[in-house]
Amino acid sequence: MKKRSMRLQRPVKTESWQIIYMDLMTNIMVFFVILWSLNQGKSEGISDTVGDTTTRLIDLPGDILFAPGKTEITQEGKSIIKNLFYTSTGSILNFDTSGLVKRMLVIHGHTDSDGKKEENIQLGFDRAYSAYREVLSYSHELPNHVIICSHADNTPEQEVPKFEGAVNAVQRETLREAKSKNRRITLEDKLINRFQR
Repeated sequence: MKKRSMRLQRPVKTESWQIIYMDLMTNIMVFFVILWSLNQGKSEGISDTVGDTTTRLIDLPGDILFAPGKTEITQEGKSIIKNLFYTSTGSILNFDTSGLVKRMLVIHGHTDSDGKKEENIQLGFDRAYSAYREVLSYSHELPNHVIICSHADNTPEQEVPKFEGAVNAVQRETLREAKSKNRRITLEDKLINRFQR
């Protein structure tokens, strides 16, 4: 029997650029894993910005705050806003926060879908601005901490049903009630993280 001679294979020589390349790819992969892990759970909530939090959300019926088609707040509406924001100490609209967050009051003006979209956008803004002017009497700091938004039936409180043909009395009442819920002012008390932009 012939003995086979075993040859030892020489190790394959690795070029130095290959090692650097593998290290670079590993670092890039680690970087993306870290980014992915930081992003987990951020899809829930009201904002895409990490750290923004809505602390309170109040819906005020537009039919009480405003006469139909008008932008001037009624006396009953002024009374409601006073009940929400007036205190002798001024503590409700206190905007002092830590250096990490900024407190904002977001005023949303909503309309129903009746009429032209462009006119509803303007109506929603004008009503939100009227609410802002009323709230302003309770805080001189408000102009630096307010955002005004207009929603022309873009975010309905209640979905307005679509009826075909002649509308009967029950359907008319259902439509009236749904549209009434969509006409509103929403006050959103929000904390915004200063460092996540």
